[in-house]
Amino acid sequence: MRILVDAYWWVDGPYSNRLVLREIVGRWRSAFPDDELVLAIPSKWSDSEAELPVGVERIPTRMRRHPTINALELPLYLKRGREFDAIFLQNFGAPTSNAAVLVHDVLFQSNPEWFTPIERLYLSAIPFLAKRTGRVLTTTRHEADRVSTYNAISAEVAVTGLGLSTTLLESRSRQPSHPLKTRGFLLTVGRLNIRKNLENTIAAAIESGAVSEDFPLVVVGQRSGRLPESSESVRSGVASGAIVFIEFVPDEELRWLYENCALFCFLSLGEGYGLPPVEAAYFGARVLVSDIPVLRENLGACAQYVDPHDVPAISSAITTLLATAAREQDDTPLSNPGSPITGDWDVTVETIRTAVADLAGSR
Repeated sequence: MRILVDAYWWVDGPYSNRLVLREIVGRWRSAFPDDELVLAIPSKWSDSEAELPVGVERIPTRMRRHPTINALELPLYLKRGREFDAIFLQNFGAPTSNAAVLVHDVLFQSNPEWFTPIERLYLSAIPFLAKRTGRVLTTTRHEADRVSTYNAISAEVAVTGLGLSTTLLESRSRQPSHPLKTRGFLLTVGRLNIRKNLENTIAAAIESGAVSEDFPLVVVGQRSGRLPESSESVRSGVASGAIVFIEFVPDEELRWLYENCALFCFLSLGEGYGLPPVEAAYFGARVLVSDIPVLRENLGACAQYVDPHDVPAISSAITTLLATAAREQDDTPLSNPGSPITGDWDVTVETIRTAVADLAGSR
């Protein structure tokens, strides 16, 4: 098959979306070497910046916006004879029966209050195009149900699962430059927006009495979208050094943080998948997460669950888990790195390719 791949995020964009795209292309290329993959990358990025895998081609896109590229520009290639058998896209589909789109989530439909008006307007193209695309896929069973509930999708939404970052798994653990002690900090990771519930996470950590300049809560993530106003307790926690913000860390340092935190907290209000706690659990961290269905789907018994709206309950859970860790006096991981917690990229790519092959066959 000759497949045109939406690679809008190949060079730049949300880290998690770029990760998924690169992992899928890399694993597809190795698992199905006879398939021809052609990446549609915005023309503003040079060939050297794009760094294509061996055997993968590129075409430049001329339009600037992701939704219009997928809806208008890429389908033109299918109309030019049989140059491509099908198109694989992310988030924004294409109005053709020979396209499959991986929709990461439609949280903006179920919980619009978490998003700005501009974000909601931009994201509204996702369901509009999904209904006109040959096949819709998403990463979890829970998100597939949400997509179907809020949209009239003609066929069943396929579930692909996700794997862990190959570069993260292959990285060599390295301590960040910030002075942190082994088992001497709490950790949370993710884009900073209202949905990630950072306000309650920080408030609960402070209320627990566990965090201080010598035992901080480390927050790794970049600002993204709508943020709540910080309370006085949060501002004072930052000023005292009890709360440490790190905008970005490379894989080597992220792995060290996962392996050496006393507790990983992820109190998000909603997720399409929720990769950071899965990564943390894989690397042996004690994990405290929101009691929401998608995290139970992905983590099962590998985490402790709490109501993300209940600050006293979160605070109590932090205290209990840290006390348990202190009693055990054990520096070894709670789980065995190398044993999978959730799906892997082989399954993800096989599911996507099966959907794409069906569309190509109909063409």
